[in-house]
Amino acid sequence: MNIFKKYTYSWWQIGLLKLALLFLGMAIGTYWHEIFSQYINILIIVGIVLGVYLSFVSFKQ
Repeated sequence: MNIFKKYTYSWWQIGLLKLALLFLGMAIGTYWHEIFSQYINILIIVGIVLGVYLSFVSFKQ
């Protein structure tokens, strides 16, 4: 069994995936804000670094 298969998604399916992750993140942040509030700076830095990296890779292609 190979769990690392190649998948091809259309642009709107990726949009739905991003939207689902956004709503899941908002739900987790709403209910567990006491847990994540002490790590907010780290989470923001990681988010920015990953966003810049993905932007760089996307524009490079």
